[in-house]
Amino acid sequence: MTFALTAANTTGAALGSNGVPFTPWMWLDVGICGVLAWGIYRRSRIAAALMFVYFTAAKALWVWNDLEMRDEPGWSDFLDSLDSCTSGGLLMAAVLVVVYALGVYGTVAHHRR
Repeated sequence: MTFALTAANTTGAALGSNGVPFTPWMWLDVGICGVLAWGIYRRSRIAAALMFVYFTAAKALWVWNDLEMRDEPGWSDFLDSLDSCTSGGLLMAAVLVVVYALGVYGTVAHHRR
C-alpha cells in the first residue's frame, strides 16, 4: 500500500499535477518502499520492521523539516505540518503506523510457528 501511494505521489510530482515539488531522489523512496514491500510479501521479519521504522522516520523528518522553515513554530504549526506531510492526512498516517506495527507482530508470530 505504501509502495502504491509513494509511486503515485512521485509520479504526480514528476508530472507536476499534485503540487509537490519534484526531485529525482523521490524515485529512491519509491525503490526503497518497493524492496521492503517485496520483503514483507515474502514474510520477512526484517523487512516488516524496517518498513515500520522507515515510514515513521520519514514522516517525523518531513514534519521536522517543515517546522524548521517556519519562524516561530507552535503547536498549531506542528499539527498543520503533520497533517500536510502525510498522504491522506494525519488519520491515514496513524492507520498506516498501526498497520505496520501489526505487520511486524504478524511476521514474528508467523515465524514462531
